[in-house]
Amino acid sequence: MSQEVLDSIVEELGLNPDDFQRRKDYLGLDEGDAARLRALQSEADRLKNVFADRFDKAFGRSEEFDDVLAKATHIQEQMRTDHGNQLSAIVSSGFDLDYARERLRIGLAHQRVGLKPEWYVGSLASLLEELLPAALRACEGDAERFSATALSLFKVCLLDIELVISAYFHADQKHLRFLAKAFESDLEGVLITDLSGTIIHASYLTQEISGYAPEQLVGQNIRLLLSERNEEHLYKRWAREAVDDIWRGDVWHRHAGGHDYLARMSFAPVKNEAGAVTHYVSEYSDITDAWEAEQALKARTEELARSNRELEQFAYVASHDLQEPLRMVASYTQLLARRYKGKLDQDADEFIGYAVDGATRMQVLINDLLKLSRVGTRGKSFASTDCGRVLDSALANLSVAVQESGAAVTWDAMPVVMGDDTQLIQLFQNLIGNALKFRAATESAQIHVGARRVDGAWEFSVRDNGIGIAPEYFERIFVIFQRLHSKAEYPGTGIGLALCKKIVERHGGRIWVESRSNEGTTFFFTIPDKESGIHGH
Repeated sequence: MSQEVLDSIVEELGLNPDDFQRRKDYLGLDEGDAARLRALQSEADRLKNVFADRFDKAFGRSEEFDDVLAKATHIQEQMRTDHGNQLSAIVSSGFDLDYARERLRIGLAHQRVGLKPEWYVGSLASLLEELLPAALRACEGDAERFSATALSLFKVCLLDIELVISAYFHADQKHLRFLAKAFESDLEGVLITDLSGTIIHASYLTQEISGYAPEQLVGQNIRLLLSERNEEHLYKRWAREAVDDIWRGDVWHRHAGGHDYLARMSFAPVKNEAGAVTHYVSEYSDITDAWEAEQALKARTEELARSNRELEQFAYVASHDLQEPLRMVASYTQLLARRYKGKLDQDADEFIGYAVDGATRMQVLINDLLKLSRVGTRGKSFASTDCGRVLDSALANLSVAVQESGAAVTWDAMPVVMGDDTQLIQLFQNLIGNALKFRAATESAQIHVGARRVDGAWEFSVRDNGIGIAPEYFERIFVIFQRLHSKAEYPGTGIGLALCKKIVERHGGRIWVESRSNEGTTFFFTIPDKESGIHGH
């Protein structure tokens, strides 16, 4: 793979030192994790060949094996080496931009040879099966050390999956978009036939498309160009349906070389002054590559959706399984804070404070990840939902924050929609909570929740007079872990608006923002109008 290709993907994904550091920060991947992973170096070196052998056996049993080998020489040995190096890289603690670029390179290599994303996710599962027992040995059975080490391994695995799969699907979609664009500009061949289907004229492009020179086609019946894959008597159907209009459709043709290709055709009648049909003009172009690209795009889209579902499940399981060890870590650090605060030196109190804060923030992050992963997989069935009651519940949950901030919250009459009331409460709560959090320092917060019918949907709005958002950040704020302010300025995990977007999309709507810096913000979202009616509130 050329360096230029990798550099292009890095640039298009916006991966730079600041962005990569931000990804690590919101996973909480820090020097403590690096130190814990370095402690596994000797175990990793011992397991390197075992891990590579597991890959060999799995790869050899796969139906993809022959296809992958056909696309690249010595690919199995190269991938065996890559997977062995993967084990070393994870415990090396060198989580810099070069590490990220190597993960992207692996994603691009998998896409180039057609190795599906689940291979990489599966390899990480195998890696954890090898490393977790090794971590337990290295921690000498100490439950607290093992929990912290397991958490470090989960963090770096999540980082790796995001980088590799981003590169894989970005390269895949880029290639398919290029193919689709190229075939949109194809020129067409032109045929003129008599009423019986005998060709009396063929343009020069017919040779390029069908393999037959124009002089070879003149005098032949148009059936020469048609594949047996089509319905019988197709020409008669064209003639019947094209009496008063042009027939258009996709038809399988048989190339002079013997293979079939898909042609996009139009079939139009030529009439004399009396209105009688005398000839037909047919235009056609080879759309096989575009059609295959479209099918591949559909397949990749379905694959991406399935992969996303698997990643959601992975995130749910990982987040769920991490809660108990994290709760234990938090409990111990809080116990230390209560028992020894003021009894040790100032540095010790400060270090204990850092540990308590870090464990608390990680608990919030894990809980937010669980909420995000549950939107599509563990949501309730849609039912008739009174948004007035939904808003009541959201404001009740925020009542302390509203009172403490001195905010004034107003609202319009709210409609009844088909939806998941729990998720809609979360949606309103997050958007109103953001308005409270990002209020201006110089005036009291004024928040208004609106609703109106627009084009068969309900358009909701949450408007505030807060600090606002610059237009260049409108897309970024809906991406998970993306923040515009530091935790010191405004606490949070960077998941709230990503969760809002996912809830709205599950309900078949869309979400967007209008704002300017220091001029307030309005978030809009739509819910399809599946049940009319407005209930006063």
